[in-house]
Amino acid sequence: MGFLKYFTLVLTLFALNSCENNDRENTPDVSNIDVTVHVDRFEQDLFGMDTLRLTEETDRMNVKYPELFPLFTETIIHDQTNPKETPEMALSGFLRSPRIRQLKDTVQQVYGNIAPLEKELNQLFRYYKYYFPEKPTPRVATIISEFGVDAFTCGDQLCGIGLDMFLGENYPGYSPDIFPAYLRRQFNDKYISVRLAKALVQNTFGETPPGKSLLDMMLYNGKMLYMVKKLLPGTPDSMIMGYTNEQMEGCVANEQAVWARILDQKLLYSTDFGEFRKLVTPSPNAPVVFQEAPGEVGNWIGWQIVKSWVKRNQGASMKELISQTDSQKFLETARYKPQQLN
Repeated sequence: MGFLKYFTLVLTLFALNSCENNDRENTPDVSNIDVTVHVDRFEQDLFGMDTLRLTEETDRMNVKYPELFPLFTETIIHDQTNPKETPEMALSGFLRSPRIRQLKDTVQQVYGNIAPLEKELNQLFRYYKYYFPEKPTPRVATIISEFGVDAFTCGDQLCGIGLDMFLGENYPGYSPDIFPAYLRRQFNDKYISVRLAKALVQNTFGETPPGKSLLDMMLYNGKMLYMVKKLLPGTPDSMIMGYTNEQMEGCVANEQAVWARILDQKLLYSTDFGEFRKLVTPSPNAPVVFQEAPGEVGNWIGWQIVKSWVKRNQGASMKELISQTDSQKFLETARYKPQQLN
C-alpha cells in the first residue's frame, strides 16, 4: 500500500482548512505587548572592517557584538579541521576571500532592505513574550557564514540569521550534492521566520529529547512544532514542516495509516536510531512506513499527539507542556486517535 491520498483533493483541503481555522480561533491577541526588534547587520559591520587595522577593528567589534563576534570567529567560521587556526587567522581569511566577498554582495543585493523582516520578527517576538513572559527579547543580528548556519541562538540574549542560506532555491552557490532539492526549497525569505522560530524553541526546550526511543523523539519534536506554530500562527503547517502542499495533504489523508504502520513494525519504542532516523530527521522520504511518505513524518505524528494532549488538558501552560518528559505517560494522557477522513 503506497502513501496515496485516499480521498479527493477537496476533502483533504477541507480537513487542512479546518485545522488552520481552529488554530486561528485559538490565537491570542498580542497587539498590546510592547516589543521592538531592530535587526543588526553584523555582516555589513564585519565587511566594513579595515583589514590593515584588524587589532583595533576587532576591539571595536567585540564592544559592539560582545556575544556574536567571539562566537563568529571562534566557532562559526573556524576551520574545524585545522586546530592551529586562531580566530584572527579565521577572520582574516574570511574577509579577504573573493568568493565570500562576492557572496556578501549578493546578500546585500537581495537583502538591502530588511524592514519587512523586522516587521515579521516583531510579531513573532510578541507571541514569544506572551508564552514566555519571563524571557528577555533577544538581540537579533544577520550574518554571512558561507552556508554554515541558517538561524541560531546564543542563550536567551542573541539570535542570528544567516542570510546567505535564504537566497532562493535556484541560487547557484547551493551545491545539490550538499543541499538536495527538498532542503533548497526552504532557502528563501519566506522561511527565515520559521527557521528562527525553530531555533528559539529549541533553545527553550533544550538540545536533546528526554530519551532515545522513537516515541521520545517524536514527542520532543512534536512539542517544538506545536510551539513554532504558536509563535507563527499565520504560517501554513506545510511551511513549518518544510513540506510541499501535496506532501502535507498526504500526511493528513494518511495519518491513520502512518500511525498503524509505526505500531505494526514495532518502531514506537525502538531505540535503534538507524531504524527510524528518516522519521524524525530531514530526508526526502521515509520508506520505513511508506515509500512516498516525506521525511520527518514521525515528527508530524508527534505534533498531532501533542495537539491531542493539549485538547485534553485545557488551560495547561506552555511550561507545563514542556515539563512533561515521561513520554509513555504523555501518550497515555493524550489518548491520541489518528484522524480518519471518512
